[in-house]
Amino acid sequence: MNGRALEVPVHLMARRQLRRRGVLMMSGGVDTWKTELHRMAVATALVTGLLVVVVDMPATGESPVPLAPDADRLLDGLVEQVRRRCPGEPVGYFGLSFGGHWAVKLALRGVVDAAVDLGGPTGAAGQETDVLSLPYGMAGIVGNALGLDALPDPATAARLLTGFSLRHQGLLDGPREAAADTPLLAVNGADDQYIPLGDTTGLASRSSTTVWIVRDATHCAAEHIRPVLARTWGWLLRRFGAPAAVEQLLGLPSLRLRQAVTTR
Repeated sequence: MNGRALEVPVHLMARRQLRRRGVLMMSGGVDTWKTELHRMAVATALVTGLLVVVVDMPATGESPVPLAPDADRLLDGLVEQVRRRCPGEPVGYFGLSFGGHWAVKLALRGVVDAAVDLGGPTGAAGQETDVLSLPYGMAGIVGNALGLDALPDPATAARLLTGFSLRHQGLLDGPREAAADTPLLAVNGADDQYIPLGDTTGLASRSSTTVWIVRDATHCAAEHIRPVLARTWGWLLRRFGAPAAVEQLLGLPSLRLRQAVTTR
């Protein structure tokens, strides 16, 4: 960024095999470090055979940059390095919570070959989130990530967060959307306590986006996370060239989930 070379610590997980299907970058949310994704990353690598590259999203953990609307440039550089070291392999991005924001943005910009957004704020709903009223201390967590030393007033908070809206950035409307047809899977619980439902469903107008809304679930569909992950692994592998039977097989543990998912 700005011509500087930055070190970005990552964790690598891979299943022992001669050939893998691709690379999946993974990051958590504004209050989650890569260490807390360890079990999920290991399970993903073992089941899918993908090389999983876990990274702290901007402003968390060992990330060298603060939270800012253009912080995806750091992830751009990481994707470039992954492609250089794994030539010819497809590269995907799986973001949980605020990490889903970056997954969507990388997909809309065509930086990755596939992306999964699990509960990410996107601005697709076209409504502002009152961050100061969010529960469980989230206002302070977001404020820390933005580099603030105190809670902002409502006007300042709205101004700071407006820049993160992908609709405000022009990525959800007009010719820029049509330019990137990267497959995107957007998933969230129907009763998310942080993110407007429209931030997920509003992505459905994009032809290469699949949306799953999980009933009786809150942020990131946490109440059904295991079957959600199983279906997500199948979706990813299919986009990375696996036979349809692989996606169907990974969907078997989530048969009950199908009844709770609204596909848009």
